[in-house]
Amino acid sequence: MSATSDLLFAYLREVFYGTQQAELDLEKIDEDYIMFSRALMFFAHCFKQYNNFARALAIGDLSAVPPPPENELAAPLKSLHANLRHLTWQSKQVASGDYKQRIDFMGEFADAFNTMVEQLADRQNKLENEIKQSKKNTKALQQSNLLLSNLTHYIPHQIFVIAAEKHEVLLFNNLAKKEIYKDSDYIHKVMAMLPKYQDMTGSYYNEIRLEQDGKERFLEVSLYFTEWNQINAVALVIDDISTEREKRKELEDKAYHDSLTQMFNRFYGMLTLNDWVDAKKRFALVFVDLDSLKFVNDEHGHTEGDKYIVRVSKHLGEFPPDSVVCRLGGDEFMLLIADVDSDGAHKHMVRVSDEIESDEYLNGKNYNHSISYGIVAVDEGNDMPSSSILSIADERMYEHKRAKKKERRDYTEG
Repeated sequence: MSATSDLLFAYLREVFYGTQQAELDLEKIDEDYIMFSRALMFFAHCFKQYNNFARALAIGDLSAVPPPPENELAAPLKSLHANLRHLTWQSKQVASGDYKQRIDFMGEFADAFNTMVEQLADRQNKLENEIKQSKKNTKALQQSNLLLSNLTHYIPHQIFVIAAEKHEVLLFNNLAKKEIYKDSDYIHKVMAMLPKYQDMTGSYYNEIRLEQDGKERFLEVSLYFTEWNQINAVALVIDDISTEREKRKELEDKAYHDSLTQMFNRFYGMLTLNDWVDAKKRFALVFVDLDSLKFVNDEHGHTEGDKYIVRVSKHLGEFPPDSVVCRLGGDEFMLLIADVDSDGAHKHMVRVSDEIESDEYLNGKNYNHSISYGIVAVDEGNDMPSSSILSIADERMYEHKRAKKKERRDYTEG
């Protein structure tokens, strides 16, 4: 009995003080304590899993695999792990502009988080209201002063006064004269693009697109109904905004694209996902994660890591034109493939995975280059919000990643 007690006590001490190779020789245990010893060994096994999982959570590793269901000792930690992963996802949603996120766990932290999100939403609303009000004020000011200011020949706008019925030009300024000189049909082309204005009063604003000599021009046209020498007339104030439109398009392209890969960014991807869900579109969402990017950054530098990302994005971009591929950030990508089911999307991804693993540049590197992905097929009857679809695809991606790690481990051990 004394020898058995000493063995059990020594075994427990090794378990609790962190000895990973704690062993208990059952052949040295008194027969009356064999069952107890086996139970103690099972407890030690569960405690080891619990301890490893707790250490991972303590350093913020939320990708750690939780202990199996039979380990009841780790149940509270698994609940915390699930909550932390969900909180991480919610934080990403808030960062992308979804201010509807709330949490109802973690006590005072939940209160602080919810308060922060509410304040961000309030600031966003106030900013949008200020912008709208500013636009209204600007519009009102322009409408009030435009006609008066445009009566001079020295302003950077074209001004025409035209007979309302016959479209005969009654008056024009210097810029308008130059347009007529270059194209005698210019004013008729402009009028043809404007809505019918018979019986209208007051003033109207239009933006039109005009084809001239094979080139596309964009014009802002303001109409003012007036009388000229007892003739019903229309005053047109025209501004060529073609250059501004080009600059605006350049800015929009920059706002919608990732600077490293030149693919669409998270903002554009989420806009498209929401649009497709609202339109009840049939498509597949694929959540993609690069394997081993952290290792590449740590061992080979972030320049090499960026090259890894760019090479993978090149292969991800080889999808049909109606597909949308965007970089969510870091090593995460989202693919929206129109009019395919799960099997079709999987075939696409198997092909892309093979291309990445055989990439000419990456094959010359001494690091693993592959992707993990999760697929969610969405049909016309879908009632899940975008956030749920993305979350499910994220979880399936992690399942794929864990399965590949297990396969590599089993292969190595075999």
